[in-house]
Amino acid sequence: MDEYYILIPKSLNLEQRLSKFPPDFELSRDYCYYFISELIKQVSNQNCSDEFKDFHTATTHFTSRCAGINQSIYRNSRLHIDYLYQDFGGEGRMLWRHNYKPGSCYSYYLPKYYWGDGELELICIREKALVEKVRKINKPSVDNAVRKHLNFTIQYFDTKRIELDHKSPLNELYLDYKRTGDYAKYLKNAVMIQNLKNNGFHFHYNPETDGRLHTALSQFPKIGRKYLKYDGEHIAEVDLSSSVPFFLAYLLSLPASSKSAVLHAHLPHSENLLYHYMLVESSVSPSTKEIADFRELVLNNQLYESFMTSFMDLQNFDSGFENMFGREFDGDEDELRKYTKKRLLSMFFAHQKEYKQEQTVFYSYFPTIYQLIKKYKQAKFQGVSKFERHKRFSHLLFQLESHFMLNIIAREINNKFKRKIPFFTLHDCLMVRESDLEQAYELMNEIFIREIGYAPNMTKKVWK
Repeated sequence: MDEYYILIPKSLNLEQRLSKFPPDFELSRDYCYYFISELIKQVSNQNCSDEFKDFHTATTHFTSRCAGINQSIYRNSRLHIDYLYQDFGGEGRMLWRHNYKPGSCYSYYLPKYYWGDGELELICIREKALVEKVRKINKPSVDNAVRKHLNFTIQYFDTKRIELDHKSPLNELYLDYKRTGDYAKYLKNAVMIQNLKNNGFHFHYNPETDGRLHTALSQFPKIGRKYLKYDGEHIAEVDLSSSVPFFLAYLLSLPASSKSAVLHAHLPHSENLLYHYMLVESSVSPSTKEIADFRELVLNNQLYESFMTSFMDLQNFDSGFENMFGREFDGDEDELRKYTKKRLLSMFFAHQKEYKQEQTVFYSYFPTIYQLIKKYKQAKFQGVSKFERHKRFSHLLFQLESHFMLNIIAREINNKFKRKIPFFTLHDCLMVRESDLEQAYELMNEIFIREIGYAPNMTKKVWK
């Protein structure tokens, strides 16, 4: 492909600069746009903390770009960057720059004037030699673990079959930024749209941590999903409702006599996680009644509802809800359920020092299950600091989830239909073409019942 999409501010007016102050060399507009877009892309990678959320902070710090890298991409890069840096009367600089010093590369940022109100757009560059080099350095990466364990999933990321109307999701992302004020999130999601538009299908998988397959689609912003198509069809999903609680209930409910063998079959790469779990469970001995009650709530899709009133009565509810939704609670039960779900799952996976009030509520409902979770998150793991131990609980449940979604369900669909049903996984979701939705739903339900005797609640949704 002799084209490549890049992000630039909508208000960037390079043509005005060129017409008023023509350069004395043959300037490449494509390289100028590309260089500026790379600054934006690097800013999006750096701005992951709360301090970078507002527009001014996110866009006013210098980003390093080493001269050697610039030169390797475009031979006359220095002339172009110097032209953008030059302070023309009445026009000013298009770039601010910190010069090179030992141990530090040149660094740049785009002045506020050129950012305008912050809205970005995707434009296409077509200078053949430049596009070839840019595509080469942005070549999609595939973890060896993916090739070894999940190579069959790669084949469905077919650039000729995936379509994206990029203007619409970028517009919605910008409107979302204007509502939330989170510019760092807007930047990050805009770059994800850019990557997908350029067929940047990267694959990451670590079977020893969360066990999840991370792809361009699993990281794609939710707002933009309805603008994706495959073979000209909308994409649809089969989603496991209360996935994490479902697999926790499954884990707790396994018969003691076969639990160790079953778990080792499910998680062959996680002997350390399983050993500590069996050790903790034997010391706590969670109540059979609690396990049955917890499982019943999950299978009836009532777990989050059962905590809604209790969480609403907590002292931190008003501030927590406002932080999540940007306004006070107005009685909307759907929003209350979303809030409760987020707080409960966050409590499950956070360090014991966090979500203290939610822990107290959960303990009042399920004291022995609470003790099991607490002890497991505090268990000593060789080579793991005490500040990281709690993460092993999320790894255990995510790996169970991924085992079923990737190694059982996705693999069986792949083997049975021989690419006639293309699919993608999004952690606890299976994504298929709209025309394949019903068949995928029925098959997933059958597989769960066959494998464990019952199925989770599942929802179907077409991305429109």
